Amino acid sequence: AGRGRMDRSFQSPKGQGVYLSLLLRPPLPPDRLPPVTALAGVSVCAAVERVCGLRPGLKWPNDPVLDGKKLCGILTEVSLEAETGRLQSLVLGIGINVLQQPGDFSPEVREVATSLAQVLGRPVSRPRLAAALLEELDRAYAALLAGDLSDYLAAYRRDCVNLGKQVQLLPFAGPRETALAVGVDGDFNLIVRDEQGRERTVRSGEVS
Repeated sequence: AGRGRMDRSFQSPKGQGVYLSLLLRPPLPPDRLPPVTALAGVSVCAAVERVCGLRPGLKWPNDPVLDGKKLCGILTEVSLEAETGRLQSLVLGIGINVLQQPGDFSPEVREVATSLAQVLGRPVSRPRLAAALLEELDRAYAALLAGDLSDYLAAYRRDCVNLGKQVQLLPFAGPRETALAVGVDGDFNLIVRDEQGRERTVRSGEVS
């Protein structure tokens, strides 16, 4: 019963993927937390590379992809104290498609989703992948607490499949726009250039 952003579902058939929720309580102010989802994306890519020998790309802001299709879903949820605004907890939900074949996805998802087994043509050990992922997330969490995300930013920029391409901006509210993705800033936000040559930073929403 995987749950995605904006009350979407994430198809998570039993025995075919790695699905986990990681509970964190970092002693950090909320303004230090926006990079968490990007760090999780880089961690997924690193874990897959360790176990499978190939590295996914990242579709901004947080979707690991292979062959242009979605491999993994990531959702970060934060709980704050109403009176003080202090962080109570952060839950990082991750679902990786590992053993699914096309028939395991519903028709509306089949054209946009893939799995490691589909791409590799062979099964992948879910326990090995889960262990590698937890190790990579542990490293990323240590980097977040230390305040040094330079290695993760470099990896994110390298892995981001949107850069240099025309993208459709899909804001949570408002009309779609077309722009050129030209960079990722120091906070993992997407820098785009519109048809008039004006650059701006996109901090929320999705791109296609």
